[in-house]
Amino acid sequence: MSRINTHSLVSLSLASAERLCDLAIDAAHHHQTLISVAVVDASGQLLAFRRMDAAILVSIDVSIGKARTAAHIGKPATVFEQMINQGHPALLSINGLTPLAGGLPVILEEVVIGAIGISGASGEVDEAIASQAVQALSAVPS
Repeated sequence: MSRINTHSLVSLSLASAERLCDLAIDAAHHHQTLISVAVVDASGQLLAFRRMDAAILVSIDVSIGKARTAAHIGKPATVFEQMINQGHPALLSINGLTPLAGGLPVILEEVVIGAIGISGASGEVDEAIASQAVQALSAVPS
């Protein structure tokens, strides 16, 4: 009889996801912009979400899409955007991915444990806010 091999999925906790949202909103205040922030688990499922008062409505779905994209590809969503811009438009046909700057994976010991997506400002500012939130979370002693 053969054994069935399994593995455990390590993912962000709800507390860490909510902390990432808070850190992102703090960073958005610093950048003087209004955002939506989404945090997903390692499989791309939504864990936590915040939309700042008066943030544009389209930022809701876009932030979730950016976070899912980063979780699914295990890299910043901007990598996917760059591939499309470099002549691979067929990648746009992949259902459910949002190839825009502002989505970053959260990595622990070389394993993707979740991702954050920011939307509401330019891609560059969204990416900076996501990066600041992830770095701040990583700096907290466990």
